[in-house]
Amino acid sequence: MLTLYHGANSVCSVKVRMVLAEKGLSWESRHIDLPKGEHLRPDYLKINPRAVVPVLDHDGVLIRESTVICEYLDGLDDAVRLVPSDPLLQARMRIWGVNTAEYHDSVNSLTFSSFQRQMLLAKSPEELEARWQAMPDKIRVRKTRDLMEHGAGSVFVPAAFSKLQRMCAEMEDALAEHDWLLGPDYSLADAMLTAYVFRLHCLGIQAIWESRFPLVTAWVARVMARPSWQAATAPWLDAAEVARISAIGRETFTKYAFPEFL
Repeated sequence: MLTLYHGANSVCSVKVRMVLAEKGLSWESRHIDLPKGEHLRPDYLKINPRAVVPVLDHDGVLIRESTVICEYLDGLDDAVRLVPSDPLLQARMRIWGVNTAEYHDSVNSLTFSSFQRQMLLAKSPEELEARWQAMPDKIRVRKTRDLMEHGAGSVFVPAAFSKLQRMCAEMEDALAEHDWLLGPDYSLADAMLTAYVFRLHCLGIQAIWESRFPLVTAWVARVMARPSWQAATAPWLDAAEVARISAIGRETFTKYAFPEFL
């Protein structure tokens, strides 16, 4: 039995749900409400002391880290293989996986400077202090507090846009000869990157690729047309919620105007 501890709008959770959908694997949901701080509760910290989602429970064995989970899931059966057999392509796929740590940090900055900032600002000083104390990663606490206090004016935001532009540029290069990141076939690299594109799509800042990366724009259209896009996102984020997040994102980043990125 596969059981996934995941968050509705968690990028890393979307990444794993994307792979589950592409593989056609059956799984049981354990939803962790991140805005309510359920990931900071003692019972969840026993599952993941780092207080992040997702975590995969496979017959009682816990597997953490979304990129590792994705490759693990692919190895469970041969019906649909997302990891290529060629060692060089596997290496390239894992480079994309390593790079997602940078992409995650960047979308996290844009997230907590926009719609998640509103969630934090609605909390009382006592609630915020309890949240900061419960978060095990104190560097992350300092970053999140800065994003909450300064919004799009935070020093972390232009750095995030710059790194995401680099992501798009690297994708554009990889797509120069084929429809997918590793070649003519859809792979785990495409599934993993889709999660970060989805978050930027939710934030209403598709211009980050539409303005100057035509091959990435076409790739996004292809991944959005795959059934896995809806399967990994729609049950957890309805159209009204996506529209709400997009409105906040557009307002946040248009106000500060990042013409060099959008």
